[in-house]
Amino acid sequence: MPQRHWFFFFWESFLGTILGIGVAFWLGYQAGGPSEAIAYLITTTLLACLETSVSLDNAVVNAAVLRVMRPVWRFIFLTVGIAVAVFGMRILFPILITSVMGHVPLAEAWRIATTQPERYQALMEASHVSVMGFGGMFLLMVALTYFLNENKETHWVPWIERFLARAGNVENAAASLAIGVVLATLPFLPESNKYPFLISALAGFGVHALIDVLKHIVGGSDILEAASKNGLVGFVYLEILDSSFSFDGVVAAFALTNKFWLIALGLGIGALFVRSMTVYLVDRGTLEHFIYLEPAAFWAIAFLVSVMFASAAGHHLPGGEVTTAGASLVILLAGVITSAVSRRRNS
Repeated sequence: MPQRHWFFFFWESFLGTILGIGVAFWLGYQAGGPSEAIAYLITTTLLACLETSVSLDNAVVNAAVLRVMRPVWRFIFLTVGIAVAVFGMRILFPILITSVMGHVPLAEAWRIATTQPERYQALMEASHVSVMGFGGMFLLMVALTYFLNENKETHWVPWIERFLARAGNVENAAASLAIGVVLATLPFLPESNKYPFLISALAGFGVHALIDVLKHIVGGSDILEAASKNGLVGFVYLEILDSSFSFDGVVAAFALTNKFWLIALGLGIGALFVRSMTVYLVDRGTLEHFIYLEPAAFWAIAFLVSVMFASAAGHHLPGGEVTTAGASLVILLAGVITSAVSRRRNS
């Protein structure tokens, strides 16, 4: 069977991009004429680029799970899954946060988000610590579960990864280490933020534990085996994983704009490209050709977790989301390069 052209995997994302920036241009024109329309277009494009860049490691981890799932679940991931990612996380999630933080009904939260950008930004930023705690804890458990796997054979950074793999023999090693990281982070948080951070981190831990329970119910020793046996478990895992990755982007977007629809459009375009990249990696067998790309992606996740926890403590990287995206990209490129060198050496 001839290999499909790369555009086959990305045409829907490009179409979504055209529609998204078109809507942004129209909104800007309605708000202030041609100059405002161009400003809206540029802002949406920047948000889309940042979301795509910072989520490349998400695409790699998605591909690792998606490649073992049945074709029907791959289709569901690309249809129902994209609806959850774009409409659920980029539109409904901010509304829910606004409702909870503002102690108002959903209808009022919608009105605030779409008509009162300053108040909307204030409410979203007030949720920052809780959002970072939940998303960071879930991603931390994802990374630790990968590295603390005694059956893991491919080690990109051998002297660390071999030690972690051996440590995986210890009962509840991932949970113990994750709790230790959270407790070590607490002293750096202001007193008023410690309780929300701890509760949200506990919720993130609980959600990951629930997936672990589902994994064992279907007879999977790890998430890959569980996803191959039961596509629903894999689908739920991927959607929660995507959500955890998007938390940082939703809050960080306010560094560029506080306009609800621009954030939704920009991050939604980024989510489309992450989906396309995931399927492209699966179809081309990229993870088999570049053996260190997958562990590099989990190192990038570990880096993102450190950024999220530091952000919760009030310490932000210079350059914000741009620096985070750039660092993640460098880690992934290092994984690709070292994979190519290893493959050439072995052959």
